[in-house]
Amino acid sequence: MTDESFGDPRLAALYDPLDPDRGDLDAYLRMTEEFGARRVLDIGCGTGVFALLPAGRGIEVTGVEPARASLDVARAKPGAARVRWIDGDATALPELAVDLVTMTANVAQAIAGPDAWHGTLRGARAALRPGGGWCSRPVIRPGGRGRDGTARSRTAGRTYPASARSRTGTG
Repeated sequence: MTDESFGDPRLAALYDPLDPDRGDLDAYLRMTEEFGARRVLDIGCGTGVFALLPAGRGIEVTGVEPARASLDVARAKPGAARVRWIDGDATALPELAVDLVTMTANVAQAIAGPDAWHGTLRGARAALRPGGGWCSRPVIRPGGRGRDGTARSRTAGRTYPASARSRTGTG
């Protein structure tokens, strides 16, 4: 599902300038290194800010995004040719065998409904090689509690506890 604002070319062009501090992406880069990932799938890649970071380090990155205007912004950035951009979502991916699947920022909150979630998870699982990993931001509501029981504030989403990591099995 695409948030309508990300599909509007005028608004998509403003996304990066309105959110210039992307220090939250450092955790995803660390996870990429920790997993020893050579191939990454970035679900909901938006304007490509994260996808371009590992690609700039020689990692093979596939970015999938349902909002065409956001993807157009990504494709126009310096270094964009190093990323394989897919217009769509994780429910209809080509055959991949990635080491790590990422969903940065608020991507998880844009996936509405159980059917969309199941489809996204099935697509991500199919794209992972056996033993591959998953790295996403925990969905934590302001003032809510994380899965580890610790309190979170509105800005706490900028840090990602180790419990946010997972590895898939081979089964």
